[in-house]
Amino acid sequence: MNLNDFEDYFDTTILKRGKNYYHDGAVLSIEKISENEYTADVEGSELYEVIVEMNDGGEIYDISCDCPYDMEDYCKHEAAVLYALRNKNKITQSVVKQSNLTQLLGKCSLDQLVEIILEHAKEDKSFGNYLKMKLSDSPDSNSIISDFKHISDIYSKGCSDIEDVLKAGKLLIEKTEGLASYMDKIRIYTEIITMLENDIEDACNLGYDEESWKLFETIDECSPYMETAVIEILNSENRDDIAFVWKCLLNHWHVDFYIDGEERFFPSLMKFCKFPEYRKKLDELLSFRQMSADEYGKKQIDKQRFSIFKQYGTKKEIADFINVHIDNPDFRRMAIEHAVKSQNYSKAEKLALDGIASENSRFSCVSTWHYSLHDIYKLSGDTQKLTDICYILVKDGRTDYYKEWKALIPKENCKNEIERLLNEPKNHSYEYIISYENMSDRLYRLCCEFPTKITYYYDMLKSTEFGVQSKKLYEQYIRNAGKQVSNRSEYAALCEKLKIFSKKCDTELAKQIAAEFREVYRRRPAFIDELSKTGL
Repeated sequence: MNLNDFEDYFDTTILKRGKNYYHDGAVLSIEKISENEYTADVEGSELYEVIVEMNDGGEIYDISCDCPYDMEDYCKHEAAVLYALRNKNKITQSVVKQSNLTQLLGKCSLDQLVEIILEHAKEDKSFGNYLKMKLSDSPDSNSIISDFKHISDIYSKGCSDIEDVLKAGKLLIEKTEGLASYMDKIRIYTEIITMLENDIEDACNLGYDEESWKLFETIDECSPYMETAVIEILNSENRDDIAFVWKCLLNHWHVDFYIDGEERFFPSLMKFCKFPEYRKKLDELLSFRQMSADEYGKKQIDKQRFSIFKQYGTKKEIADFINVHIDNPDFRRMAIEHAVKSQNYSKAEKLALDGIASENSRFSCVSTWHYSLHDIYKLSGDTQKLTDICYILVKDGRTDYYKEWKALIPKENCKNEIERLLNEPKNHSYEYIISYENMSDRLYRLCCEFPTKITYYYDMLKSTEFGVQSKKLYEQYIRNAGKQVSNRSEYAALCEKLKIFSKKCDTELAKQIAAEFREVYRRRPAFIDELSKTGL
C-alpha cells in the first residue's frame, strides 16, 4: 500500500468518514519520531493514537490505531491520518506539548463556556441531543425516545460516529431506569430495540455497513432491563396492566431470525406463560407463524415452543413434543442423550442410525450421529461396533480417533487394516496416517503431487531413501516460487521460505539461489531489499 493509492485498500464508508475527520481538523498533530515512523493524535469520541511506518517513497509498511474498532482491516482514524500525511499536514519532528484542557476550561467564564458548548452543539447535532438527554431534569418516555432517535438518525445519515449512538444508549438506560413507571420503561425499551433492529436491517439491505452491527451492543444492554420491567408488571398481578404489556410486546414482536438469529422479545413474552391462558395464546401464535416460515424459521420456532414446554410443561408433554419433532436434529440429539442417560443403548443406537438414514445428504448431521454412535458403543462396551464406527470417523477425516481405532485392532491384523483404510477411495485422513506411520514412499509421492508439502515433510524424508530426490524437489519448489511473486509481501514470504530452506536443507545452495534471484530480478528493488534481509 502506498500513500498515493491507499484509498484502494479502505472500505468506502470508512474512507468517507476518515476524509470528513481530516477536513474537520480531527488530526490534531503528526510527529515524525524516526526515519520511517510517524505517530498522530486523532480526536474522535476519545483521543486516539495512530502509528504509521512509511518510507520516503510513501510505501506504507504498517499502520495501527488504538481505537476499539475491529470490523475492517483499517479504521477512519487511520484514513484521516493518511490524508493528512499525503498533504503534509501538521508534521513536526518532535513532540508538541499541549496545554491541559481542564486547565484551559478553568480559565473561562461561565458565559464563555456556554458559548463554546452551544457553538459545538450547533456543529455537532449528536452532541447537542446528548446534552439534552443528559441535562433534562424530569425526562418522560416521549422525550427520552425522541432524543435518542435524533442521535440515531444523525448516525444513519452518515453525519456522526457509531460511538455517539452507543454512548447515548447507555444514557438512555440510565434515564429510563430513573423513571418510576414500569409501563414507561417497557414502552421505551420496546421502541428502541425495534428501531435499532430496523436500522441494522436497513444497513444490511443498503450495502451491509458492518459498523452498524455494533448497535447490537445497545440492544443487548436494553433487553435485560426490559425483561426486569416485565417481571415487575407480572408480579403486580394487575390484569389490565398485564394485558397492556402483552399487547405492547406483541406489537413489536416480528419473529425475525435473519439478522443475527436472536429474538429479543420472546424471553419477555415467555414469562407470561406462568399464566395458563397466556401460555396457550403464545403457543397458538407460534404455531400460526410457523405455517408461513421457511425451514430455518420453522426450526427456530420449534426451539421456542420447546422452551415453553421445558419450563412450564409436564414430563409427558416434553417427551411427546420431542418425539413429534424427532426429525429436527436438535430434538433427536435430546432423545439420544435421554436414552443414554437411562442406559437404553439399543434405543439410542436406533435413534442415531435413523438419523443417519434420514440425513444421508447432509454430511454435518451424519457426522453428528457417528459421534453419538461412538459414545453409545463405548458406554455399552460393544468393542466390534466401536471399532467399526472409529474406522468410519477416521475415514471421514476425524484424525483424533485414529489412535483409538488402531488400539482396538488385534496386532496381527493391524498392518492389513491400515492398508485397507489407506486404500479407501474417499479417505480424508490419508495424509495424517502416512505421516503418523512414517510411510516415506507415500509421503514422497504426495510431495511430488503437491510440491508445497515438501516444506512440511522434508525433515521426515531427508534421512530416508528419498533424501536426495526430496532435496531436489524442495529446491525446485523454491525456484518455482520465485517465478510467481510480484509484490513486497510475496517477496517477504518467499525470502522467509528461502531462510527455512537454508536452515533445513542446504545453506550454500540457498545462497546460490539468492544470488540467482538478485541477478534475474535486479530491476525489482523491493525484492532485492527483502533478499538483503535474509543474510544469504
